Amino acid sequence: MKMTLLMAALLAAAHAHAAPRELLPAQGVDLSAVAVVAPGTSSLKNANLTVAAGAGDDAVAPPSLAGAMPKVSRDPISLSWATPGAAAAPAATPYVAQSKESYRSVTADELAAGVTLNTTAPRALVRLQVLSSVGPREQAAIHPLAMTVIDPAGRSLASGDGMEMIVSADKLAKADVPFAPGTSAFRLHPSLGAGKFKLKVDGASGSDRYLINVVEPDSPYTLTMQTAALHYLHGNELVLQSELQDGTGKPSAAKLSKLEGYVISPAGRRVPVSFKTDVTGRMRASLVLDADEAPVPGLWEIRAEASGKVKDQAIERSVRLAFPVAMPVARLTRGVVLADGAGVNLEVGVEAAAAGRYEVRGMLYGTVNGVLKPLGVADSAQWLEAGEGKIALGFAPELIAGASGPFELRDLFLLDQGRLGVLHRQQRALVIGEDEVVRAGGRAAARAAIGVSVAPAAAPRVKRAPNAAAQS
Repeated sequence: MKMTLLMAALLAAAHAHAAPRELLPAQGVDLSAVAVVAPGTSSLKNANLTVAAGAGDDAVAPPSLAGAMPKVSRDPISLSWATPGAAAAPAATPYVAQSKESYRSVTADELAAGVTLNTTAPRALVRLQVLSSVGPREQAAIHPLAMTVIDPAGRSLASGDGMEMIVSADKLAKADVPFAPGTSAFRLHPSLGAGKFKLKVDGASGSDRYLINVVEPDSPYTLTMQTAALHYLHGNELVLQSELQDGTGKPSAAKLSKLEGYVISPAGRRVPVSFKTDVTGRMRASLVLDADEAPVPGLWEIRAEASGKVKDQAIERSVRLAFPVAMPVARLTRGVVLADGAGVNLEVGVEAAAAGRYEVRGMLYGTVNGVLKPLGVADSAQWLEAGEGKIALGFAPELIAGASGPFELRDLFLLDQGRLGVLHRQQRALVIGEDEVVRAGGRAAARAAIGVSVAPAAAPRVKRAPNAAAQS
């Protein structure tokens, strides 16, 4: 009788861990949805949203906002692998786009009249690309020798004078470089210095469109732009920050007088954005994101044009910055259970507004010689119907063999595999004590010590790095 009571008590203790727990609160740049939204049901509308082609863009058709999902596999998969020798990942920060170039779309008629090129340093690179023409773009390409450059002193330089490194469209076509058909390029000779140039093409006429790209590798003026977050969800406020920097990476004494552009979705929808100077002197813009559209592979993008002056010299810069936006069709409920089985086995709660294949991925850290170090990654994906469900995330027992608690679940992701979206990202998600792992049967030796025989849960498959044996 006493043995039976003892066994019952031990079994009850072994299952005590199954009480629901919660993920740590989201912090900093963590991405977390407040509520789920089914595709096609959002009431968020932007009156300024248009579907149109901008400078250098091909026309696009109005996208369907049905939110249909491409066909994906429904087979579940679960695996984990060690990360030997990996260092603790630094806090992720948004990418900073940098630009020392400008873009301008012109017609053949404008080229015949002369197009202004503003430069702030010698040796500017000039690229001329055919955007649209009646015939093939290769036939509409303009050879640099057919162009005339008028320098800041007013001298007219033709037939290649004032140019170096001349590259015609046919040479670029034969080279292994990613330029579009009908592109030619040249570099202004350093002896011409910097300032206001004019580019003319005698005999050009018509409405054929060309894209002029001026790159100034030696310029001290760099336009930077970054988003406030790494990932965004539908309904989030996109915050953009931009600054003109000097050659040392510090804010330039020259100031921008104008910065504006468009946010463009993968489906081709465009929303204008206008930047204003904030209290720090930087240029800032914000926009509530409407991502309720048919899923199209690709990132969202901001394309902006800036202008300013330093003394009497004009500064022109163009910048592009891509960032991901997803519909919050699912979210983590923040409930998680430490399940029985060898290793560390978690059941992560997921709420879905739409059926789909969802993936949960995370990295487990453990204490090694008193220091918290990354041990391995677990990744699981499965099909979930609309409603609440769970996805099991299992770290194999060998991943924790050389470590002890406390453990931490970090870099936790929820991904929408069908619609290709990041729905949740959390740097620090859960802290797990050594005693919890032991009670859950995470260490086989601990089970044997208390004399409890429990059928082990199926361990996830372990994917080993090619050099895992050498590093273990």
